[in-house]
Amino acid sequence: MLVYCTNKKYGCTQILRQDALHGHVLYCSYAPTECANKALGCPYKGTMRDSREHLQNCVYERFKGYIEATNSRFAKLESLIADQSREIEKLQRIIRTGKGIEFMMDKGVSASSSSNSIANNIVNTTTDGGESSSSCGTKRMVSTFPHDEITCHRTISSHTCGVTSVAVNQDKVFAGAHDGSTKVFDINTGELLKDSKGHTMSVWGLAVSPTGDRYFSAGSDGTIKVWDWTNEDETKCLVKSIPDHNAKVYGLVVDQGRLYSASSDKTVKVWDTETLECLATFQGHTGGVNSLAALSDASSSQLVTGSSDKTIKIWDVTTGTCLKTVRRGTSEVLDVAVGDGMLFGSTYDAVIHVYDLNETKELGTLSGHNWEIWR
Repeated sequence: MLVYCTNKKYGCTQILRQDALHGHVLYCSYAPTECANKALGCPYKGTMRDSREHLQNCVYERFKGYIEATNSRFAKLESLIADQSREIEKLQRIIRTGKGIEFMMDKGVSASSSSNSIANNIVNTTTDGGESSSSCGTKRMVSTFPHDEITCHRTISSHTCGVTSVAVNQDKVFAGAHDGSTKVFDINTGELLKDSKGHTMSVWGLAVSPTGDRYFSAGSDGTIKVWDWTNEDETKCLVKSIPDHNAKVYGLVVDQGRLYSASSDKTVKVWDTETLECLATFQGHTGGVNSLAALSDASSSQLVTGSSDKTIKIWDVTTGTCLKTVRRGTSEVLDVAVGDGMLFGSTYDAVIHVYDLNETKELGTLSGHNWEIWR
């Protein structure tokens, strides 16, 4: 039995046996189709045969690269806006819940000034079941800080929005803020020495070169900026802008001629502080890297990173290999710090975890904050 092609109304004149119809229709040049750029907005509808000619003249095909790049930028902006909205919501909740909180320090309790006594205090106040120095269940906090009372010597009020990051080098204070600015102050007088505006969004990371004349900033716009703040020519203070990360950059550390950057793109990058060349990329975290800290001595150089994948990793910076992974339960790791043979990691549940640095054995936890600890 002979039949017409089902695409006859589109121009196909083929007459075929019934059993051959299906195979013909699959490859019929008169089969109806839409432009390959429909997803970009092209409204074309026609036949397979005509679509090839259409594609050669399709406006959307010619501007395909531009449209896709623009759509990608819009998607990133939408993601950034969503992140900023969440951060604003958190700040609003802090303001709402923070009112009326009263903290009282008992000055009559002190501890030994040795590093070992700090570790002992941490263990004692978190494991003995008695009154904890880290508990805010009552309005009484017992001090185990082994140094003199902390007093405020100076308040610097030059920022007009939230300060998000701080670094200190010699007698200078470097500060980054939500408005994308970085400022340099004299630590003794509080005088504003430099006010630089280069980032389009919040600055989350700051690091200063050992000489103090060059500093690095990074933030929500995903760029690392290199500054020579001592240059009197304002147009030359920004040495370079580095856009190599694919997402927010949350942390920066300078150590032994290297700059390390931690990003929510799940990587850590290593840079030469002089040439600004990217020397390596550390991969291994399955979530954004929120913070990092350097561990250097005469025999080796290591890096500690904390991530949203709920782990802390210790890296050999020479080989880029992960030496140890500490898994932190159900909460994201927001910040890491090292000192006196101990490793500290703060998590999204407002707890600070304390480890023996060599064995990565947990010594205890510190609680008392009523919100997550970012720094």
